[in-house]
Amino acid sequence: MYRTYIQIMGEELVDNLAAIASSPLDDSSQLPLYQQLKQRMLQLMASGSLDETTPLPTEMQLCQAFGLSRATVRRCFKDLVDEGRVVRRRGHGTFVRPETTRGESSVPLNFSSEMESAGLLPASRLLGLRRREASGGISRRLGVAEGTPVWEIRRLRLGNGLPLQLAIAYVPCELCPNLSEEDLSTSLYALISQGSGALPARAEESYEAVCLDAREAKALGVRVGSAALRVLRTSFDTTGRAFEASVLIEPGDRSRLVVSLSTEGTELRRVWG
Repeated sequence: MYRTYIQIMGEELVDNLAAIASSPLDDSSQLPLYQQLKQRMLQLMASGSLDETTPLPTEMQLCQAFGLSRATVRRCFKDLVDEGRVVRRRGHGTFVRPETTRGESSVPLNFSSEMESAGLLPASRLLGLRRREASGGISRRLGVAEGTPVWEIRRLRLGNGLPLQLAIAYVPCELCPNLSEEDLSTSLYALISQGSGALPARAEESYEAVCLDAREAKALGVRVGSAALRVLRTSFDTTGRAFEASVLIEPGDRSRLVVSLSTEGTELRRVWG
């Protein structure tokens, strides 16, 4: 029964299930197993491997993969449904709810999800792809030795057709050794997840104000010397390993940071347009 379902749904579902179950859940953790499973599901959603057309692994598959009870898996799915992150379609399975309807319940760790959460149509234009050796800040941020082969991926990211971000990403080649320009028509996080089982868990960003040079201004369609945000972003998987180091350049008149202060802490979010 299990093999038949996999053959019908295709290799993409196999990859997603393998990514979720790449390491066992922690029985000794104070975090309940259903919440640990929920985190895995959210991390897979954040990778871009799942969308509203790709079903999540079934309850039975997850029970078999992790050795969990049906009640534990059902509690995980119930939370995801109640929070508006997924929707059940009778006879078809459980699917990620479209980002534009999920509001604050989304987990926008990649650009496409961030755009969809903002109600914008994401698009990407590849400017360059090459292999190089990691050095200096890139090797330190990725936690690899200098000279380690990495992919350098240059892309222009757009929202509703407007250039919003010039992104240069560095990814260890071992995570996706056969990367091609055609592959980059989909989510980079999804490619990494499917190729290595690495699920995105968190990202750290630092911000600084800069003025655009001629090359950056031309790519973004603005004047040379225009104000912009320069963001250094490092993304980590569930094991704490850095799998991507990026430099993001965003025109100052097309994005801004909003900081909310309260007794419960500080929340920072980016607003586009």
